[in-house]
Amino acid sequence: MIDTGLQTAAIVILNKPYGMTSQQAVTRVKRLLGYKKAGHSGILDPAVTGVLPIFLGRATRLAEYLSNENKQYDACAVFGRATDTQDATGVTTATGNVHTLRKEAIVDALMSFVGEYWQTPPAYSAIHVQGVRAYELARKGQDVNLAARLVTIDHISVCEIDLDTDEPFVRFSVSCSKGTYIRTLCHDLGDKLYVPAHMKNLIRTKTGPFTLSDAHSLATIEERKEDVLLQPESAVPAMAQWIVTDEQWQQVMHGVSLQCSVEFLQAVPGTLVRIHNKYGFFGAIYAVQDVNASWLTLHAVKVFMNAEGSP
Repeated sequence: MIDTGLQTAAIVILNKPYGMTSQQAVTRVKRLLGYKKAGHSGILDPAVTGVLPIFLGRATRLAEYLSNENKQYDACAVFGRATDTQDATGVTTATGNVHTLRKEAIVDALMSFVGEYWQTPPAYSAIHVQGVRAYELARKGQDVNLAARLVTIDHISVCEIDLDTDEPFVRFSVSCSKGTYIRTLCHDLGDKLYVPAHMKNLIRTKTGPFTLSDAHSLATIEERKEDVLLQPESAVPAMAQWIVTDEQWQQVMHGVSLQCSVEFLQAVPGTLVRIHNKYGFFGAIYAVQDVNASWLTLHAVKVFMNAEGSP
């Protein structure tokens, strides 16, 4: 089925402030910029700050591609106390002796998570359990048993360890796959060291191609308006691109399948392709379905314009 839209498309990268839910952030940005439709590409908890790409108008149809990209975070794990939410906002569930901790052991334990590992999501999470968010059940005191899932930690870099304080901690940066809970990583780190731990704070520093240097505060977005908007293709820079002719562009507007010479586009079946016109306008995403020695056949996946070709 072909997706079509009703509005122009744009993306803005928000540096989400502390204490605001992702949906509250989307609503605020949508109103500041005058869009009727908006969405984000991955929830950040209220206590988490940092990179939150917000998709406006037709660009909401691109959010799914960015949500699957890896994320990077700066995190701080505190030792000596575990909580029911696995972060600093929760109720203490366990305390322990921190005097056995050694820097080398902390580094070794952290590095042992690099690669794939089975992680059990926290009860206080947005995962659906029979149509209800897990955190809603947890807040009512109901038992929440979520299945462990395989996540990937691509890289961990230790930034600071301080054991000579009332709350010993380790600060580290981490690159990980979609669906990884960093507060659970902090909790699991404590389990591995036999010392209760929780996540004190977390900043998302990168999602897909977007970093903190691309992100704007709400005040900046309100002040600069359209100046902070990015073209929708900025969310999928690695996707193959094909600039079509005027005749083909008319077909794209109606979601008609296209053929392309392998001389202009070399791809395998399943490859997603950004379709642009000669002026550079990004109008659709097509997928390669059939390939032979000379031609590719592409079918429409998402079309971001109306039948008249207007964005």
